[in-house]
Amino acid sequence: NVIAIAAGMCEGLGLGTNAMSGLVTRGCGEMRRLGIYLGARPSTISGLSGVGDTFGTCFGPLSRNRKFGYRLGKGETPEEIRASMTEVAEGVDTSIALVKMIKKRCKGYRLDLKYPILFGVADIIEGKMKPLEGLQGLMNFPTRMENYDERF
Repeated sequence: NVIAIAAGMCEGLGLGTNAMSGLVTRGCGEMRRLGIYLGARPSTISGLSGVGDTFGTCFGPLSRNRKFGYRLGKGETPEEIRASMTEVAEGVDTSIALVKMIKKRCKGYRLDLKYPILFGVADIIEGKMKPLEGLQGLMNFPTRMENYDERF
């Protein structure tokens, strides 16, 4: 759901399909990293309940989370969007809860570099940065191997 908010922002900013595909790919990497750290099986993350659901929420026209991100990308504030939505975009509160959990449970320095999309979406929702700033920072992130066997 958090990745879908980011994908929606990408679309709302008019960054194009390639940018959104790259963002979702990196988002799946963050999801995999966090899931494995918390004890999930890689096969669960790479299956229908992991990336399958992620693709549906990131690219589906009925996704509440993608719509929320789209509206953020168009310049609306989280408060404006919440006030006018009749549905709940679960990724909004989840983004903030995930960052708190990561800071509490994950070891390491600069966790925001390990999970830039998750941290970025939370920062945007909390008003610490604008969607364009967050996505520009992410798209300018250094190229690195996206999938590798990670040990914590």
